[in-house]
Amino acid sequence: MKNKFVIAVGSNINSPEGFEPIKNCNKAINELSRFNINIIQKSSWYVSEPLPKSSQPKFYNSVLLCNANHSANKVLKIIQIIEQKFGRVRVFKNMPRCIDLDIISFNGNIKKSLLLTIPHPRMHQRKFVLLPLFEIDSHWLHPLLKKNINYFLEKVKYQRIKKLKID
Repeated sequence: MKNKFVIAVGSNINSPEGFEPIKNCNKAINELSRFNINIIQKSSWYVSEPLPKSSQPKFYNSVLLCNANHSANKVLKIIQIIEQKFGRVRVFKNMPRCIDLDIISFNGNIKKSLLLTIPHPRMHQRKFVLLPLFEIDSHWLHPLLKKNINYFLEKVKYQRIKKLKID
């Protein structure tokens, strides 16, 4: 049975090879298929201020609805391999990044371990995840908080975000 899950994709700096954020993200998205992860649907690109607020460049974000015969832990390992391949460096929390891949939800399950928390623990507070997720699944329900995506979009009004007209 294929598992259905959501991955958030983001970037706010060029990759070590000099690729701009959206190009680097698209290259990383294409890499998912090498690991037998199927992209069912991809949201538009959105640009937003960094959270927490800082002098970092703006972030470019999208959300992917995927499926695969992998466990959540296997998907986590895969996205970490891809992040490393595409130049992700982790020195301190909330630092600028050329690629960021996060599992947002997985089969509507709830999981909390040292390695992985599902649903993503802050996704419901981030408009840059909520708006693209709404675009691909307007009926999405938070499995832990038992609230639909519209509820969270109403709560998170303070974040500036803009949908881009590119793909």
